[in-house]
Amino acid sequence: MGEPSLPVLANELATAIEITLNPNVSQQSRMEAYVACEKFKEISPLCAQAGLYLVTNQFSAVVKHFGLQLMEHQVKFNWNKISQEEKIFIKDNTMKLLGTGIGPADDKSLLHIKDALSRIIVEMIKREWPQQWPTLLSELSAASEKGLSQTELVALVFLRLVEDVALLQTIESNQRRKDIYQALTVNMGEIFDFFLAHIEKNVREYATTKNTGNLRVVLVVLNTLASFLEWVNISHIMASDGRLLKVICYLLEFPDIQLSAAECLSQITNRKGVAKDKKPLLYLFNDEPMRHIFHSLEPMASTQTENYYQYLKKLTQSMYGLSNQLTTLCGKESDIQTPPRNFYMFLQIILAFARHPSLSVTHGGILIWLQLVKHDTIARDPLFVDSIRVMIEIVGPKIIKCPYPKIRDCFTPNSIPYTTEAYTCIDFDSEEDYLQFVPRFRVDLLDIFRQSTLVAPLFTFSYCEHWLNRRFELANTETLVTCSIMDPIYLEWEAVVAVLDGVLSRILLVTERPSIINGLRLLEKCLLVKTDDPLIYSVLLSCISSLFVFLSMSAAGNVAVNGVQLLPPVLDKIFSAIVFNLPSEDHQHSLRSAAIKNLRRHAASSIVKIALKYPLLLLPIFDQIHATINRIGNESNLSNMEKLLLQEALLIISNHFCEFERQQFFIGEVIRPATRIWQEISPHLKTPSSFINFIGLSSKAVLIQPNSGIDDVFYKNRQTLLLALNTVLGIIKRCQCPDDPDKSCRGGFIVATTDSGNPITRNPAASHVIPLLQEILSLLRNLNELWIPTSLALINNDYKGANQMLENEKKNILGVVYSVPDPLDPTQLTKTKTPFDYMQQFLTSLFENCYHLLGVAGLSLSRDLYRLEGLSTVLINSCFSNLDHVPDFRLRTIIRVFLRPFIYSCPTSYYSTVIVPIFEHIAPFMLNRLTTRWNYITSLYENGALGDDTNNDAQEVLDDILNRTLTREYLDVLKVGLVGGTSIGSTNNEVSGEMGNVAMMDQDDHSMDGLPHMSRAAQSAMQSDIISELGKKLLTTQTTCESIVFTIFNCIAWNDSNASLKACLLAGPVIRQLSSDHLISPNLSAVILTRVLQGLQMHGQHDANQPSLITLGVQVYDIIRPAYPAITLNIMQQIPNLNINDLQKLDEKILSAGPLTNTTNQGNAGSTAAKSNKIDKTKKDLFKKITSHLIGRNVLAHLFRNNPVEISDLHPMNNKSKQKITNVLETSHDTGLHMQQLFRDVPR
Repeated sequence: MGEPSLPVLANELATAIEITLNPNVSQQSRMEAYVACEKFKEISPLCAQAGLYLVTNQFSAVVKHFGLQLMEHQVKFNWNKISQEEKIFIKDNTMKLLGTGIGPADDKSLLHIKDALSRIIVEMIKREWPQQWPTLLSELSAASEKGLSQTELVALVFLRLVEDVALLQTIESNQRRKDIYQALTVNMGEIFDFFLAHIEKNVREYATTKNTGNLRVVLVVLNTLASFLEWVNISHIMASDGRLLKVICYLLEFPDIQLSAAECLSQITNRKGVAKDKKPLLYLFNDEPMRHIFHSLEPMASTQTENYYQYLKKLTQSMYGLSNQLTTLCGKESDIQTPPRNFYMFLQIILAFARHPSLSVTHGGILIWLQLVKHDTIARDPLFVDSIRVMIEIVGPKIIKCPYPKIRDCFTPNSIPYTTEAYTCIDFDSEEDYLQFVPRFRVDLLDIFRQSTLVAPLFTFSYCEHWLNRRFELANTETLVTCSIMDPIYLEWEAVVAVLDGVLSRILLVTERPSIINGLRLLEKCLLVKTDDPLIYSVLLSCISSLFVFLSMSAAGNVAVNGVQLLPPVLDKIFSAIVFNLPSEDHQHSLRSAAIKNLRRHAASSIVKIALKYPLLLLPIFDQIHATINRIGNESNLSNMEKLLLQEALLIISNHFCEFERQQFFIGEVIRPATRIWQEISPHLKTPSSFINFIGLSSKAVLIQPNSGIDDVFYKNRQTLLLALNTVLGIIKRCQCPDDPDKSCRGGFIVATTDSGNPITRNPAASHVIPLLQEILSLLRNLNELWIPTSLALINNDYKGANQMLENEKKNILGVVYSVPDPLDPTQLTKTKTPFDYMQQFLTSLFENCYHLLGVAGLSLSRDLYRLEGLSTVLINSCFSNLDHVPDFRLRTIIRVFLRPFIYSCPTSYYSTVIVPIFEHIAPFMLNRLTTRWNYITSLYENGALGDDTNNDAQEVLDDILNRTLTREYLDVLKVGLVGGTSIGSTNNEVSGEMGNVAMMDQDDHSMDGLPHMSRAAQSAMQSDIISELGKKLLTTQTTCESIVFTIFNCIAWNDSNASLKACLLAGPVIRQLSSDHLISPNLSAVILTRVLQGLQMHGQHDANQPSLITLGVQVYDIIRPAYPAITLNIMQQIPNLNINDLQKLDEKILSAGPLTNTTNQGNAGSTAAKSNKIDKTKKDLFKKITSHLIGRNVLAHLFRNNPVEISDLHPMNNKSKQKITNVLETSHDTGLHMQQLFRDVPR
């Protein structure tokens, strides 16, 4: 029996397609029909013919769409295999379909079919144009003249083409992508003329006929145009005296078109580029464009459609880009008018955005205004200074917090004009989303006041003064006893204090300052406010803290008497808050209430803040403050936290004694109670079992109610232990020597000088703290030993898991948004803490504070600590003991909080006795730990347990994130040890500072000039960084060298782009130093070259990673190729589609020029190293070309690509003359380059 005819086959396909979407048939039948359709698509030689039959006959839209998919499949996957006749068949019939059109232009039900047809044409373009299809543009132009539907289809063709070529860059062949891009660029003038002609023609017809077909064409062409505007040459945008900008701005006044026009405008104004490309965009400040923009905002108060609202949000983005171009050029380009024409109108547009009830639109306007106010020239312009008053009055009331609407149906036609709540419902689907936005919004609002104070300080202060005085007047008449954080009275108090703090934080930075008398008068009024509400009392403390600056200003002025007179009552007000309590029969319950506890803690923190900012103001009355603190500590039931904060304030002030003996004596007085506690608990720190018994982990959990008369002994033990630890921590953090060398010398702090003449100081706390280190280290050993099986067995079942991560920390790491209860609102604290919660919080605080103490001890105590005999051994046996059992989230604390600052603070003379032995212990452990964890995480991805957003186990995701973070933080430690770095902070920003925004890793390049190179700073750091003295010791010590080097190069290939980038920046200096010391063995050379190539395979597709990996690859190859040619050749030959000729060229350049670091005297001087490490661009280009088929070919990313898309390169384009027009199908197809083979077999 013969094969079925085409109509029969097509009808069977149509029936199968209908079955797959029929809910009334069984799942088995639908599955069989689906499999049959897919099988036909994969193996049938009649895909194109059957597809065309389905499209051109009377079938449903779903069947027609499948027919187009069959044709696209044939082009996309089989174009290099099918015959010339079939290519002609597909091309001719597809263009006939284009010429005929697919239904009316305004028929939205056919959009998917139109899109499918456009994609077939685009797939043919990607394989044949321009070399073998030079008539394409004329064919598309001719088709567009046949009607609206055809014009729409042509626009869709351009849209999908430019997405694949320039935006998404989905074409596998770089050469074809460049060919098409070049052809687009050559014809861009004609293409833009085509777009503009159709826009103008259809806008005119729509304005007169209101034909929705014309409207649809305009919108599609605008959307297509928007995809070009980000990357085309600025000359096309500004052609014909800015014709394109005129048209786009004109369209902003058409309600049905303005949103798409605003998208085009946003693409234009937010373009990146050099100054010469930015200057033409200031054309938008001319009369006509700015007038159209301004007039489009006139319906703002009356038009309340969602489409218009979306337009407003898009227009704020456009204006933000325009202001960015303006601020970039003003003051730097001499021919730029400052301010530009129509600047007043531009300011009115921004103010209109700020007035809008929507928080999103307001935020957009504020961001634009902040750009202007931060520009030195623009901010001083009289027009702009006049606008400050208006802007302040607009945003001031918006500082008051608004809760998320409880009812989401507030956006209804009857609610015009729409309120802030209505727009909030549109913008935010949930309260969690809203709570994420509000803090950012509020920070920018307050930044308005901060930045404005630098320009108009008198006005911003007068605004605060007026608002605060009004609040004082209302406070005298309000009878409210208690309020919540959502009470309007509290919200206004909180807002005015936030504004006041923002303004006064900048007062000392300006010369034109407000009257000190007025400031002190406000401070006096704060003291006169009487309230028993802890929330209001708390905001009053914030107000006092902000106004304290006037006391410091008065000390140097002619109103010093007023300042001196006010200081005691101010401190009395704060101390009264520390002992604040409500009269209640249930005294203990009142004392423990959340609002009162947080008020008291706030008051104690205020004393610390004032001591840090104004210590010299408090120094003359130190004895009175000390006596007051002792008195309230004895008379009042202060918590341990409150006592510690007050002690810290005294310690901060004592730093300005500038007398070693006096300060040492005072520290001894503060630490004496803690010393007794350490002596008492020392026996309980001998073994893990005694420690577990002491804190109650082995006992049954019991919740003891207040006033029950029962003492919780274990709770007291835990609190006593924390008090002793935090006392020592506070002393180490706060005690320091004078910054002034003369004061240090006179005060007795300097004991000797180094060989280079630098003074060696002594910390007055050292003699008190160092004797306690033995007990603290014993505590650390016990904390690590809590994870060993014998210790876990001793823990009572009620406390099983108490040593695990806190739930809030898990949510934070996983990125789960949750509403944090306001600590000043006890009504939100609905969950009653259990004994388990108290124990878990205690263990977390104890662990983190212990390692924090040791981390800051290195910087604070310095030589007094590092010179202790056997310090490294003691630390290894305590801090670094039992690390095999310590989980990643605890190990992170050890690495980040302790090890990094400890290494950074170590004096050079103690490297060999302290740091190197520690690395001998920790480096092999971390190599093994990270390797094991990465193997586990990789197995989860390969098995599908990770990577599928819908099926991920929360714990596995948490393990993945923790492992990545631990890897990055350990690399930061290695950086400090090898080349130097910062002790704390900047952990997550170092690479960002060197390489630009690391978020660029996940973005595609929009240019056609290849991936962007590293910044000059990063190139310099990578090529010229010199290994430090400590780094040389670590790399010449056998037990540390191998572990450190393997860790760094393994990180390059592990599946974390951020860690890979950090490792690349370290690997360059390391490999040069190893080469200089002749320490590169054959095995090491094979490993490091392999890891670099694996890194290119894993991360080469990221813009931020590829340049650093290419640079490192050239350095590594340059060094090991002359020494181990057989090893390098064996590894390089495993690269897919390796071009041996290119490899030989690279070898010739390397062998003729000599390796980067092949001399024995390298690394002796920074300048010498910098010169010798200069990398030849030709070598980098060759290496990039050699590895091009490897770059970004991540095996995991290609697991499910059964049918790779193949696009063959065509013959090179002739740029000098027009090519002869040939038939699109006259040339034979070649097999193409198959890039399925991946770099799998490299030894890991």
